[in-house]
Amino acid sequence: MDDSKSIIADAFNKLSATISEEHAHDFASTTIEGVWKAVRDIDSSQRQRQSAQNLGRIKPLLQGIEKYAKVIEVLCNGTPYLSYVWAPIKLMVQFASQHCEVFESLLAAYADIGAVLPRFDRYEKAFNDIPSFRVALATMYKTILDFHRKSYKLLSRRAWHVLFLSLWRDYKTRFSGIIDGLKKQRDFLDTEAMSIHMSESKESREKLQNEIQENQRNSLAILEQFESKAKISRLQHAVAWLSVDDKTQEDNYERISNRRHDETCRWIAKNDQFHSWRRDDERHSVLLGEPSRQHHVCYYFCNSQESGNICCQILRTIALQLLRRNLDLASLIANQYVYLGTSCGMAQLRILLPQMLETINSARIIIDGLDECSEVETQMSILKELQRIVGKDLRCKIMISSRREAKIAEKLSGKPQIQLDGRQEVESDIRLYVKYKVKSIETTDPDLRKKIESILVEKANGMFLWVRLVVDELRTCGSDWELEERAKSLPRGLKKAYGRILDRIMDETHSDYPRSLAIRILEWIACSYRPLKIFELLDGIVFKVGCTQLNSRTKMRKSILDSCRPLIEEGHSNTIDFVHFSAKEYVLNEEYRQATNFISRETANLNICFSCVAYLNTSFSLLPHTSTSQTRGTLVLSGCHGLQLYANSFFARHLIAYFTSLATSRCRPPPELVVELQKLLQFSKNTDDGGSAPNSAVVNLDALHECPQLMSFLLQLIKFREGIKQEEVSSNMLKSPEEVSLESCSTDPTYFSEARHVYQETVEMLLSSQAIDSFPGLDTRALHNFTQVFGPAAYVCRYIHCSKSTDGFDTLKKRDAHEVAHQRKFRCADPSCASFALGFTTRNALRRHNEKWHCVVTEFTKLLQPRKPSFEEEVLQRTNNMNEKTHEYLLPPVAESLEYARETLGGAAMGIPARNQGQDSSNLPNGPAKRRFRCQVPSCTLALSTWLDHESFKHHLEVTHAIRPDSDYFSTQIRRYLEPPSWYQLHCYD
Repeated sequence: MDDSKSIIADAFNKLSATISEEHAHDFASTTIEGVWKAVRDIDSSQRQRQSAQNLGRIKPLLQGIEKYAKVIEVLCNGTPYLSYVWAPIKLMVQFASQHCEVFESLLAAYADIGAVLPRFDRYEKAFNDIPSFRVALATMYKTILDFHRKSYKLLSRRAWHVLFLSLWRDYKTRFSGIIDGLKKQRDFLDTEAMSIHMSESKESREKLQNEIQENQRNSLAILEQFESKAKISRLQHAVAWLSVDDKTQEDNYERISNRRHDETCRWIAKNDQFHSWRRDDERHSVLLGEPSRQHHVCYYFCNSQESGNICCQILRTIALQLLRRNLDLASLIANQYVYLGTSCGMAQLRILLPQMLETINSARIIIDGLDECSEVETQMSILKELQRIVGKDLRCKIMISSRREAKIAEKLSGKPQIQLDGRQEVESDIRLYVKYKVKSIETTDPDLRKKIESILVEKANGMFLWVRLVVDELRTCGSDWELEERAKSLPRGLKKAYGRILDRIMDETHSDYPRSLAIRILEWIACSYRPLKIFELLDGIVFKVGCTQLNSRTKMRKSILDSCRPLIEEGHSNTIDFVHFSAKEYVLNEEYRQATNFISRETANLNICFSCVAYLNTSFSLLPHTSTSQTRGTLVLSGCHGLQLYANSFFARHLIAYFTSLATSRCRPPPELVVELQKLLQFSKNTDDGGSAPNSAVVNLDALHECPQLMSFLLQLIKFREGIKQEEVSSNMLKSPEEVSLESCSTDPTYFSEARHVYQETVEMLLSSQAIDSFPGLDTRALHNFTQVFGPAAYVCRYIHCSKSTDGFDTLKKRDAHEVAHQRKFRCADPSCASFALGFTTRNALRRHNEKWHCVVTEFTKLLQPRKPSFEEEVLQRTNNMNEKTHEYLLPPVAESLEYARETLGGAAMGIPARNQGQDSSNLPNGPAKRRFRCQVPSCTLALSTWLDHESFKHHLEVTHAIRPDSDYFSTQIRRYLEPPSWYQLHCYD
């Protein structure tokens, strides 16, 4: 059956549907002579720039296509099909010629295709009347156009040069299938021609052709399945490399969005400054449409309790949000960062984020609550990095919301600003919001409701939070008279509103117990080292002098938190925090009564430390040598050990903070605390390691000088935790997380690591599907309640200095993906390799793997073929075999010494032939003679490769080794190649 014309038409339609109308017009008018001319023009231009890349490699392809066109012309009569065989080549080489590495990869691919094209001149006018022969020619047309279509997709996207090499490396498996298909078609045509001469049966020829087509369909299906799995794998590796959980930001967005009153803030869309910010500049025009579709919107909500490198956290979150909107970026991250073994640090993010932003039409970044980052240095660092990004002429704009802090205002002076204070539009929004909120106040008098609305609008002064606070207070009124009196006495401003709420909490008509309990709640929330879970807070406030046991009788009910509302509110993942950062600032820093702060940090750290230590003394029963697995399951299921992770991790920090404040006041710690601390000695393993000071800052425990054994115990613990932090950074990449956890148990001079380990192990067993089998007789209702309370953040990271080691993930899979980033494994760049998923622990192990199983990876990837020896390597090999002379190069690299000898000392006199002697330099593997660049970083997997120009070598140093152009190392690297190599020694002797 002759369906050759339908095969050609289908291939043509697929390609024409991909290309733009402008390029379709160009393709229709492009001749093969025009392609030759374009290639010659590019070659001439490159030679003038002294950057020729041996365009002679494309010659076999163009010659083969010329002959192919003569054979297939009869099938394309009366159609625009024929020019689509060669026209895309012209466009591709013109696109790629300005980018050295891209052009090299494209030329290599064209050379590979040219090498496997059949000998069409043998078939011209001979077998065009044979149907099977025409089908074979049509199938070859389809294969060539498939390659053009894929290449066009890569080169026609925005910022294609950023993603090309990464996506091209991923494409090489499919390209291998294209080459194999061309080889099979070539072999079939040879066989077909022979069979026709030998008068073979028609059935045999058709059978052979059908087998080839079936094999191609099967190969294509396998390739598509492989590519799908490889894409998923690259995405997983990219997300793991960024090592950030954006679920918190998503939860914050949902929570804040749900609070917004539907009728408010609409005026902002009509504001000229906001409209200008949302709209792209004239030179950066985008397609018309909805704003959400025009821009990639990235966001980050700052929080006062965040720790670590907040700036790095923000950049990682933005990168992850961009990745989720454009999954092709996974290839860029995986190939240029993950598989090269680089870590995700600030140096890498400074390069990666502009690359990602360059690939999208338009982006908007929103940073909310910058002032909540308590450290001024952190605020300035964030602003500096964000301004660095928008300063790269990208289609990206940034919006920052903040209170008017002096340093922030100074840094952003001269930038467009929208001030909310005193705006009539904000006043109108306040009226709408007040009217909505007052509906929740119980009253039978409509006039009183309107009066309250007027009072609230007049006193709000544009603050929605103030309205929210005072309305919550007015809801508690029991009569219309009380409601009116309270409304009249409402204070103006947030600070006075906070003070009024605290006055209510401290009302002397209440008994001491609820007042002291409310203070303890606020102390825990204000001075904890991370956002607390509700169950942690409820357990923590139980412990106090006179109450050092937590059980079903002493356990607090959740309703006790209502005494501090509306100052506090529930957050994401079962956490609790202040209603706003300003509320925390008020209780800690503002004068309340008698010129003192409402909460004393010294007292708060004392009370929190006492609670943590008292709880830890109750957790001794969790240790394996004091209980059975069944007993531990029952204890943990009771919910009385929810404070384990926080107390175990942070009691020492609260203790140090308290003792530091004691050093200034010269007071003694209360005896009740010392008694509880003495009980901690039961956790000692009796290791005699002295009381040497920890590795970091000086720890002042002089207040315990009368308890030398206790002082030594605490110093050992602090020293161990400082040491294990350094070990996690240096060597734990060689160990699994389970090994890290078990090793910390064995090396810890105390049983605290073991208590944490067995607690976490028990929690995970209770949350697993085998809980009933592991702990026979468990109460299923209690197990259900336990899952609801502890499940949302139960799976903590097993690297104890990670922020996720006490505030984990809701699934085991997410925890495992997070822990991969700590190991920082080196991965093979070939997704089909058996070692791809497992990775390697060191760069040298990856290098040995590549040398054994893969061809040498060079900066200029040549698909399907192993790297050929360079001209200098061939000369060196030839020279080493000479009996007459021996050349010894005492200092690397060899290529530069040979180059210098050839150009300066006269290579021919030394037995080294001139580079262009007796041959056309354009046909040499690396073009005309020029200096090369070689990486001198000893551990680099590309140390044996060379770069032809300064820009590609600079890109390698920046991306792979995070060496910036302004660094001393970079200057040294470049200078040693641009200046005459006076540092070499060249000896020549008989």
